[in-house]
Amino acid sequence: MSESERAKKSAAVTWLLTDWEIYKKADTVMIYASFGSEVKTDAALEKILSDGKTAAVPLCEGGAEMTARVIRSRDELSPGAYGVPEPPESGPLILKEDIDLIVVPGLGFDKSGYRIGYGKGYYDRYLKDYKGAAVGLCFGACIIDNICRGPHDQKVGFIITENKIITTGN
Repeated sequence: MSESERAKKSAAVTWLLTDWEIYKKADTVMIYASFGSEVKTDAALEKILSDGKTAAVPLCEGGAEMTARVIRSRDELSPGAYGVPEPPESGPLILKEDIDLIVVPGLGFDKSGYRIGYGKGYYDRYLKDYKGAAVGLCFGACIIDNICRGPHDQKVGFIITENKIITTGN
């Protein structure tokens, strides 16, 4: 996919996300800072901030654990683990039980809400026991019938593509 096509489709995903009732009701949203071929999230992050919501971005820490740190501007992010944009470790920590909506990246998702990531399991560990809404973002061409999954894999309740919002039943 060309960079301009990726940008156009990412804008459509952002519109569906930020027009979604679950997003509108959320006070605190954790969203990934896009990397590689993922759906671009710069505009979504800016919208979260301009809507007056608390924005949190994941920080990969030692022991393959992830925490959520509050940011007030995308300028606070810098390349961290694996080159992924991350907030500073000194940023305010927010507990996952205080997050209303977690936006999850994926190279692909299946129709049940399981994902293909970069293989380190950060999100699977983080989503375990999470009680709020979790939504995956990906391009429609990256939705497949089934993904081979392991016992520790966690699924999201929703997937947003450039064309629709999919409820996975989680």
